[in-house]
Amino acid sequence: MAVGPIVNTEGMEMAEKNKFKLISADAHIVEPADIFEKYLPAEFRASAPVLKDYKGGSAWFVADDIEPVVLPRTTKTGSGYREGTPLSTDGPIAYSDVLPALYDPAERLKAQYTDSIDAEVLYPTPGLWDAVKMLDDNALKLALVKAYNNWIADFCAYAPDRLIGLGIVPTSSVEDARDEAQRVASELGLRGMVLGAFPSGAAVGGNPDDDPFWEVVDRTGLVISIHVAIGNDQSTMPFGGIGGGEKPQMTNAVQPMVASGFFDRFENVRLVLAHADAGWAIHWLEFSDMYFLRHRHLSNYVLKHEDRLLSDYIRRHIWFTFHHDATCVRNRHNLGPAHLMWASHFPYDDTNWPDNRQQATRVTAEAPEGVRDNLLAGNVARLYRLPGFEQGFEEAALKEFVPLVHY
Repeated sequence: MAVGPIVNTEGMEMAEKNKFKLISADAHIVEPADIFEKYLPAEFRASAPVLKDYKGGSAWFVADDIEPVVLPRTTKTGSGYREGTPLSTDGPIAYSDVLPALYDPAERLKAQYTDSIDAEVLYPTPGLWDAVKMLDDNALKLALVKAYNNWIADFCAYAPDRLIGLGIVPTSSVEDARDEAQRVASELGLRGMVLGAFPSGAAVGGNPDDDPFWEVVDRTGLVISIHVAIGNDQSTMPFGGIGGGEKPQMTNAVQPMVASGFFDRFENVRLVLAHADAGWAIHWLEFSDMYFLRHRHLSNYVLKHEDRLLSDYIRRHIWFTFHHDATCVRNRHNLGPAHLMWASHFPYDDTNWPDNRQQATRVTAEAPEGVRDNLLAGNVARLYRLPGFEQGFEEAALKEFVPLVHY
């Protein structure tokens, strides 16, 4: 019997893994002007947000009683540090001036090539979806979210190994969030979703009313991201800026999740805290542990694993994106080096596009080569199980962090 050529599968696996050198864990798209015209069921189109001319530029008109949502200024320039070029203007940005890479997948791959980036995790435009949350019509809100999820799935299908789109979790009801999470994971094949508010309308995380949604997340392996902050089902996300050394607002959602035993109920849930860097988390986690040690005898701390501190849960289940944050790289053992993922933030103010490789190399320069490779690509590839990384993380890597307090 003839025997075919011997294939070195180990070498193939290594080659596949090595194809990812730089992945952004947090980048953005701009919703195309015709997204709702093309993707929304006909009965909702008359009530859908519309992109119109506004003060010399463009803005989304969501409802009569909601302020028009202008396009982010840097969608014209690709980054904040280039705003001083002759391309910038004093008024709102016109949609015709938006970089095509922000709504066209073929152009997006060209932008990645220019930036020496191999793949990106793609988030929606926060301002538009904050405004959508303020609508009173739950059926319309759900239809809009589903339209976006369908569009981003089609966008990413152009190059699924390089375009890693996140769906949006609807805020219309827990049942809607549950069903859409299932659809996103099975029918659309997306790897994660963005959580802008808890589906039940709860102010903090860990509310059992949200469990039907989290049960799907736990079972399917969807990665859930909180971007900057988390609000409720009727208002925009709270955001007053992140000051030096201050924790971002989204941490207020995470601590109650641990204290309520959420991660004991859903041991497979993995969360990403995006667009907030991570150096601040060292103090936050240390303070949380000290407070926990003094109060864990109280009934509001009922944890399954008596040998774990609050930070142990967080450092097992939470991933942090970082950009201009050498502090978190130097102190990676306090956070868990497997839980840190570099992000470009393209096309917003703090990105270095089209020079992000230089910035990423600089901020991670002190880390050993293998660790740096994981910070820049390996960790996000494992979290989202990209080709060559389908097995995810080894259990030991998820527990690789030093204690912040001793007791």
